[in-house]
Amino acid sequence: MSAASGPTYDIKTFLAKHRDFNASVTYELDELKWLIGRVRMVMADEKALIDVKHPVNIVGDIHGQYQDLHRIFNACGMPANRTRYLFLGDYVDRGPQSLEVICCLLGLKIAFPTKIFLLRGNHEQEFINKDYGFWAELEKRFAYGLALGIFKEFNDLFGYLPLAALVSGKILCMHGGLSPHLNSVDDIRSIELPQVVVQDKTLVQDILWADPAIDQVGFADNKLREVSVTFGEDVVYKTCQRLKLDMIVRGHQVMRNGYGFFANRRLVTVFSAPMYDTTLKNRGAVLVIARDKTMRFYMLNPLERKEEANGVGFKASFVDDQSGYNVREL
Repeated sequence: MSAASGPTYDIKTFLAKHRDFNASVTYELDELKWLIGRVRMVMADEKALIDVKHPVNIVGDIHGQYQDLHRIFNACGMPANRTRYLFLGDYVDRGPQSLEVICCLLGLKIAFPTKIFLLRGNHEQEFINKDYGFWAELEKRFAYGLALGIFKEFNDLFGYLPLAALVSGKILCMHGGLSPHLNSVDDIRSIELPQVVVQDKTLVQDILWADPAIDQVGFADNKLREVSVTFGEDVVYKTCQRLKLDMIVRGHQVMRNGYGFFANRRLVTVFSAPMYDTTLKNRGAVLVIARDKTMRFYMLNPLERKEEANGVGFKASFVDDQSGYNVREL
């Protein structure tokens, strides 16, 4: 679909609609089609594996939590000038405003194509987001036929999203995890996009779905998710050595404190949706790789009330690191 197939819109005006994070955004159907067409053109040169420079803010799962997306931007800066973002996927489902989240991020990708990078998560698949919130949200906001059409267009676009990123050649980032099919970074680089329908027992599936497992050696079937694999610490060490990596960064799993280390800090899971688990009352986190390669985390404390989402509750926390990236405390 080309951007010329319908009315044209101004990206500045489109992004201006997203300034109020306490309100839902009204979208025209042609506007969404224009957005999808424009972002596909912008991303035409991006492959399955993209190279991203540091400094960079690495953001984990957002899951439709639009207010928390704005809290991240308020704390870390908008993706412009010197501020660069890498998102690890899972923009939709679960939360109340999947459409605002994905539209805001796609709009920013159009406006700042070299400052914001969007990887694909396992929820950017039709068979998942049909049942976990995105479809229900679209069906509620549009007439059934219109909702179905735009739902298909979004999922077609998701098939074009990059699968992994290599930060400054040393940090491999993806949504899910490692795979028995991953022998070199070229294995990812050679994957042809789009991958609208992901095949079982493939490198693509594992990148979107795999999980680390404590006290496990090698790979095993992922019995919890019934999809993909789990992998042990030994796999992380061997992969880092074989691919000459300093560490691996992934999302996909809720973390009580927004992040969690594995394999002697050679792998870190980043989850950026606070209060995703209302029982756990988890925090969210953003991983920052600074210009001097120091590493730190910004923490999002869970919010109980909607009116508190004005940046209050955002806190910086710093942790000792043994991955080859030094940490400085402020």
